[in-house]
Amino acid sequence: MKFHVKGVQVLKGNSGYMLLIPAPLTEDLNNIRIDGDYSIEIKRHSEKRSLNANSYCWLLCQRIAEKLSADGQYVSKEEVYRGAIQDSQGFTPICVQQKLAASVCRDWRHNGIGWIAIDTGSSKVKGCTVLHLYAGSSVYDTHDMSRLIDCLIDEAAQIGANVEDREWVQALIDDWRPERDE
Repeated sequence: MKFHVKGVQVLKGNSGYMLLIPAPLTEDLNNIRIDGDYSIEIKRHSEKRSLNANSYCWLLCQRIAEKLSADGQYVSKEEVYRGAIQDSQGFTPICVQQKLAASVCRDWRHNGIGWIAIDTGSSKVKGCTVLHLYAGSSVYDTHDMSRLIDCLIDEAAQIGANVEDREWVQALIDDWRPERDE
């Protein structure tokens, strides 16, 4: 059972905390057993990126790659995408042992095309290195995706690649859909 709620209350009792959650009327609630073992996750709600915005992101990457490749030096849409992620998003710095750096980078990149791990080679801790980890757009919310698309639009405009008018792009960005129940 999964649902979106507002108005969660935290009540402090003698044996810990209790959550008071306004739940929708559903037959699933009748199946909850007092003696049952449950895993409960509570996280702040954020709107996910829309598939249309994601498609437009990749269309811009393709247009930019084609323009940059016009001089005979091939540039892939994936290179453009990774560059835009680095230009428009923040990274998470982590300090790891040098002997583990390659495997941490490999595991991070395994998440997808836009998951970037850069070994800076520097750390004040002996035997360690600092990695800069960028998350791919698959986990972006509306703000992050908007920044990525704005970055790509700016790059496309600078090199003369075709971009749609601002109102159409804004409609895409505004068309975020809530996360679907799985």
